[in-house]
Amino acid sequence: MGIYENKAVALAEKYGTSNPFNICKNMGITIEYTDLDNPLGDTIYLNKSPIILLSEKIKELPKKYIICAHELGHVVLHNGIQNYYLINRTTKRKMESEADRFAMGLLEKFSVDEFGVSYEYFLNKN
Repeated sequence: MGIYENKAVALAEKYGTSNPFNICKNMGITIEYTDLDNPLGDTIYLNKSPIILLSEKIKELPKKYIICAHELGHVVLHNGIQNYYLINRTTKRKMESEADRFAMGLLEKFSVDEFGVSYEYFLNKN
């Protein structure tokens, strides 16, 4: 496991949950469903407080956990620099990769905590 995955696991242990929605609640991060199409999630800041926006299209889908965990990764790893990376393609790719790795670390723990198996079990199951 790498640094970003480890940060996700440490955060889950700090808050006693690996559910990204519960972590957001415990951290005071607002989650709102809105009319997003592409991307399916985004993070904005209002008075320096992060708000995670998720697409209404994923509200009832398991994919909402992936998108929420990814956006939580941005808040934890890149807090306050939301707009800078939009102007720098290399930085954007790096930050997206970091948020993906954070999300994978968190969701791996969530899968084990909730279902007793690695997420790979679900990926490989026919």
